[in-house]
Amino acid sequence: MRSRPSVISAAFCLAIVVGAGSALAQTPSAGAAVPSESDISRSLAPKSRGLPTLGNLPPAPPNPAIESTSTAAPPPARDKKQPNVVPAAAHPSATLRTIQFKFGSAELTPDSIETLKNLGNALNHELADQPHFTIEGHTDAYGEAGYNEELSKERAAAVKDYLVKQMGVSEDRLQPVGKGSSEPVSGSSPYSGVNRRVVVINLEG
Repeated sequence: MRSRPSVISAAFCLAIVVGAGSALAQTPSAGAAVPSESDISRSLAPKSRGLPTLGNLPPAPPNPAIESTSTAAPPPARDKKQPNVVPAAAHPSATLRTIQFKFGSAELTPDSIETLKNLGNALNHELADQPHFTIEGHTDAYGEAGYNEELSKERAAAVKDYLVKQMGVSEDRLQPVGKGSSEPVSGSSPYSGVNRRVVVINLEG
């Protein structure tokens, strides 16, 4: 197990976004609801399809425990000195904040299992016809860049490993990627806890 650089305090703890983040311990936000299978499916559904609705019922309100992005990417910023501005995803994506890892490792915590099961069920059911997903691991900027990149990759791989071995999702559908701290959330400080996340992206959506 890798040890976190001593200059980083364990006090910087926060919930993860599908699971990866910096080496800091992470706990769910107070009152955070676990996203359901339907919540996840809705976020990752192809833009041309969406999910079927019953009659004229209004769509379900968004679950605060899940964030989704499905807008087209805007043109890149002209100022190349502003790497912290991240364009919106060009494909449907889901950022889950109820998956965490143990301190300084890629070991999933028990509190993450319900969300992982719902994600696996969504991939096996409503999204079964979607062939390719990326699992991105992201960290904040605390610590050494190479360490954060490797840890984010390991955590993304741990999410894939659970989905494949425990939920029966085809290994060929999932590609884990470690982003480290290279793509902070738009508008945030590179050291902000919101950057500690794993994002699932539907590459065919």
